[in-house]
Amino acid sequence: MKRCYLLAAAVVALSTTAAPALTVIEATGEDAAAIQSTVDAFRSALGDLNANEPVNNVGGRRQINWDAAPDAISDPNAFPGDFFNANVAPRARGIEFQATGDTTGFLLSSTEASGQPTAFGFPNDFPVFSEERLFSPVGGTTFDVLFFDPANPDQQATTTGLGVVFSGLDFDDTVSMSFFDIDGNLLAEEFASAPESAVGLSFLGVVFDSPVVASVSIAGGGRFLAGNGEFDGPEGDAFVMDDFIFGEPTPVSPVPLPAGAPMLVAALALAGMITRRRA
Repeated sequence: MKRCYLLAAAVVALSTTAAPALTVIEATGEDAAAIQSTVDAFRSALGDLNANEPVNNVGGRRQINWDAAPDAISDPNAFPGDFFNANVAPRARGIEFQATGDTTGFLLSSTEASGQPTAFGFPNDFPVFSEERLFSPVGGTTFDVLFFDPANPDQQATTTGLGVVFSGLDFDDTVSMSFFDIDGNLLAEEFASAPESAVGLSFLGVVFDSPVVASVSIAGGGRFLAGNGEFDGPEGDAFVMDDFIFGEPTPVSPVPLPAGAPMLVAALALAGMITRRRA
């Protein structure tokens, strides 16, 4: 039995990989110009912008500034979390939003042309990074970001990183971004910083050296959008989000066995047979 245990341990050791390296890129400022260079640096770290087509690219990035969403799925109408997980242009982004905790859904702010209030009715509280829509969970402040094959919405994918622009964060707010691999293992947890000004923008992005991120959990505290043009929850300011920038989603494929592993597995099976015969 001891010999079998050692062989099994060798197989496990061969399948173990080192933790991926990561880089955190962040900035705060009172307006878009104050964080523009940092956001551009994050974009450059991910690679060139790929077209919003249902194809697979090697490297590069995709992003959402919400302008491709029609008024029919903007405030006061609910925004479907899977809108940008479709195999048709320009919705083919390979990203999906799922409500967690007390969150019941999502809203996009309206455009001025729609005749509805912009910035959820609080344009002085929520500056925009890219005109003119903003994004928010409803009923809570937690949700998951999942990645899929842009050419196949049912196929899970991984990415090299995600960056988010936050609007309205202040020192009473805490927002975390937790990055997980395809097996649900935590890769990193980072917190967005609030700008020094009373009203401003924050950016937080994490880049990994390989496409290992399958999902990102975003969790905030404080007030939240109630879905009726008002905010609810604990005292303090609320926050919303603008651009989402992420590495090209890479479809998940079966993990091959390490070199030499098949021989070890065969040896393990043989050792088991010998042990049973001796018993």
